[in-house]
Amino acid sequence: MIVEKNNIPTVANGVLQIPKRTVSESILEYAARVAGAYAKAVDSETRKKKGQFFSPRQISVFMAGLFDIRQADIHLLDPGGGTGILTAAFCERILRENVVKNLSIDMYENDPAILPFLEATLEACQTALKRRGCKVQIRILNRDFILSNQGFFSETDMFLNHGQADIFYDFIISNPPYYKLNKNSLHSRTMQQLISGQPNIYMFFIALAARLLKPGGEMVFITPRSFCSGSYYKRFREWFLNTVNLTHIHLFESRKAVFHNDDILQENIIFKALKTARKDHTGTITVTTSANGDFENLSRLKVAHEKIVRRDCESYIRIPATPGDIEVFDIVDQWPKTFQELGFQISTGPVVTFRATDFLLADISRDSRAIPLLWMHNLKGLDVVWPLAKNGKPKAFLNVEASAKWVLPVKNYVLLRRFTSKEQKRRLYASILFADGFPFPSVGIENHVNYIHKPGGTLSVDECFGIAAILNSTLVDNYFRTVNGNTQVNASDIRNLPFPDINAVVEIGGKVQECRSLAEINYDDILATMLDIDIEIPL
Repeated sequence: MIVEKNNIPTVANGVLQIPKRTVSESILEYAARVAGAYAKAVDSETRKKKGQFFSPRQISVFMAGLFDIRQADIHLLDPGGGTGILTAAFCERILRENVVKNLSIDMYENDPAILPFLEATLEACQTALKRRGCKVQIRILNRDFILSNQGFFSETDMFLNHGQADIFYDFIISNPPYYKLNKNSLHSRTMQQLISGQPNIYMFFIALAARLLKPGGEMVFITPRSFCSGSYYKRFREWFLNTVNLTHIHLFESRKAVFHNDDILQENIIFKALKTARKDHTGTITVTTSANGDFENLSRLKVAHEKIVRRDCESYIRIPATPGDIEVFDIVDQWPKTFQELGFQISTGPVVTFRATDFLLADISRDSRAIPLLWMHNLKGLDVVWPLAKNGKPKAFLNVEASAKWVLPVKNYVLLRRFTSKEQKRRLYASILFADGFPFPSVGIENHVNYIHKPGGTLSVDECFGIAAILNSTLVDNYFRTVNGNTQVNASDIRNLPFPDINAVVEIGGKVQECRSLAEINYDDILATMLDIDIEIPL
């Protein structure tokens, strides 16, 4: 085993506390203990700053099990080694199936503090495999995976071979680091052709890994789902989906089910992709779903490739969890235009409170220049309720020349909460602000609220009710969940949302007004009647 070692610091009371493997312990059991030892040695806040969220044991087994291993000679890459549990799961599978005779492993890990733990795991793997007659070569590379492979990037072709065919891989397995990057960072400048917004390091790991696969090679990653939609990842998605074929996607019903001991806000997925010259857009993708990271009661769908990858919509990757989601696709995909093509626009509330502290007021009565400030908690069903106290948040905003860039004229708006959790009943919550019922000329809208408007004009009352009804329907909410895997409702996802034609929007709005006296409006019944939809959507 070849190990690059820089200066290795101690991490626990001046002494590295790496457990010894017992005779009865499998390499995966040992790898899990090593990971636990590192987690005890380094506090969670330090690991979080480094983007280190280590794969639990059962997830590692599931990921290793997705590969189609048939050949006797394998070159494996783990570009974000950590303590080595993913590679240990891969090696344990090799031990169990006894097909591989020659195994070469390259492992990148640029955190010197973790190298002794990684080395211990891989030594156990190497020893166990050699006892079974498998020849093993391991390189632990203490360097940055992205920056040390800059030679694969060029102005004309983002990834060039440069004749280094020996470094291409049959299989790549990874739980890459997750953290945002400055667009001027060295990593970002290296991969600038993939960037169309705020970059995240995990995206770069996926891209470089996809390039380093051999033809016919396979990659299995666990990452945030955020790359599947949104304008920030548009260029990356287009390149990635033209480089590999997605063949398997795994969903977790709860975002908290994956990394139990870490504060993860992202929804995570596991995906498998195949490197092939032929991009099979007529094939199928397997979608599996589990309630948690133990993979109990696993559900499985085989879905047509074109149902998941929307080439006509910024290469969005939609992930259905049930056969009902496929039925939703069949309905919504027939709608003729996108939200934006109908002439509607959605923008983010301009008041970022920590940047506007000088203009925040506890109450509107304290200054004649004060105007209402609307937060997410002011959205109650279809209504906007103001004033409404919550946790001492300011109810008003000072409307002066210095704050003018944060102030909006009062018009008819549909307001949409920007943040929800995956565990909430719905992802989309729309309310309506009517100019006629709001006795102020201007308003402040806080940054956690999106507002829908008509550029150069004003939304009609019927349009407001129609837009809100469509967004509040279970049908559209289910569709949106297949596209958006964030806790955030991105404006770009709404802009690209398929929508009924404008006449239907207006007619739906009129019908909602007829039902307004009801205690609870059934938006799905209204859409079913007005759009001739025959489908039962579970809540």
